[in-house]
Amino acid sequence: MFDSIYLLLAIAALFSFLVVRYLKLPLTIGLMILGMALSVLLMGIRYFDSGLFNRLPNILENLNFHDFLMKGVLGFLLFAGAVHINVQALEKERIPVFVFAILGTLISTVVVGFAGFFVFGWLGMNIPLLHCMLFGALISPTDPIAVLSIFENYKVSPGIKMRVEGESLFNDGIGIVIFIVILRLITGGGAGFSTVQTALLFLREAVGGILFGLLLGMGGLYFLKQLKNEPKTAVLVTLVITTGGYALANTFEVSGALAMVASGLTIGNWVHRHAGHEIRTLMKVFWEIVDEIFNSMLFVLMGLAIVLIDAKVINFYAALLAIIIALIARFVSVYISSVLVRPKGRAGKSMDNKTIVLMTWSGLRGALAFALALSLGNKLHGHFFIFLTYSVAAFAIIVQGLTIGKLVRTLYKKRSV
Repeated sequence: MFDSIYLLLAIAALFSFLVVRYLKLPLTIGLMILGMALSVLLMGIRYFDSGLFNRLPNILENLNFHDFLMKGVLGFLLFAGAVHINVQALEKERIPVFVFAILGTLISTVVVGFAGFFVFGWLGMNIPLLHCMLFGALISPTDPIAVLSIFENYKVSPGIKMRVEGESLFNDGIGIVIFIVILRLITGGGAGFSTVQTALLFLREAVGGILFGLLLGMGGLYFLKQLKNEPKTAVLVTLVITTGGYALANTFEVSGALAMVASGLTIGNWVHRHAGHEIRTLMKVFWEIVDEIFNSMLFVLMGLAIVLIDAKVINFYAALLAIIIALIARFVSVYISSVLVRPKGRAGKSMDNKTIVLMTWSGLRGALAFALALSLGNKLHGHFFIFLTYSVAAFAIIVQGLTIGKLVRTLYKKRSV
């Protein structure tokens, strides 16, 4: 396993150089494209020379994609994203962020579930409604990584940036919780799982995760406040939170993802406002590097993971319809959420059409969706959902990711200085 991690890190570093130096694409998009190209090359080698292929190191054979993300790097990525958030800016957008993250994810899950149920039935596939809801839960969380770097170059308001970034931080955890709840409903037979039990499970995972994260953050602050000129030790305190805290959250059966977001926001707020210059600088640099390294590895792995798709379930009509459904669900969830958070003083008006279009198209799906799909294995139509998830994610990252800049330029005209 460790050899595979080292090799993946080396490939990610090499590909990062190639993307920055030659391809001139947003890093995560370029990494996934190169990963897919490498995957196709390896499949070609396997077809023409199986002996050579068997002598090559197989990263995916020794490295479980789901475990690598869910049990390995997710806590680091969410904490790194949260610790850099400007809490004062988030405070101004707190209502839209939480409405988009919670209600928006629920709406998207329901829309994808019902639309998928009817569309897949029309294609002759007998997939139960709850199973389609499960697909809706895993495909609804958004990944802002490729989008935010593009936003920096254009006149996009700080409010929109914060909504996209804040929503994606929280809807990862919310999406995982909804996925777990629906999975329990399916595996528990539905009838043995009451509405009250479902609500309590959701509250334990979501609210419990946030509360546990706040406790972790406050505990971390107790130690950080005593470290005036010891930036390296301060970084180690945050590592204790992300490793030990994430493990404890899973042990207590609360959402580790939401715990990392809550603790990261708590620590980040103190760092930005009260930490000394050395601690603030090292903390910023360290967590930016961690974020860059793990995201680079993850997007290369995402590209390579095309070989995990079972050829027997490939259906391009279903893939195309799944992409359309995911986009419609995103639009519906953004539109309804925007109506609920319409600003005061503009009676009857919600967010302007430009913002709704931008937030719809910038709702990229990433590695989390694919990892959740892989966790199903060959159960609950898992192989089919893996194929659909990869199709939606690849379209989102490559097509939407590469065109978001043009959309922003069209909508907002002027490039920022």
